[in-house]
Amino acid sequence: MAENRQYDHEYKVQAVKLAKEIGQAKAAKELGVPKNTMYGWVRANRLA
Repeated sequence: MAENRQYDHEYKVQAVKLAKEIGQAKAAKELGVPKNTMYGWVRANRLA
């Protein structure tokens, strides 16, 4: 069963920055974050 993780805002900001540099899927794998979570952060950043 999946663990419900909480990520602080600064972590998300840095993760999105990395995703823009190397790609979302690669950044998610490198950080150990689920791909869907990363896509959600990038989308939220784009819409903000």
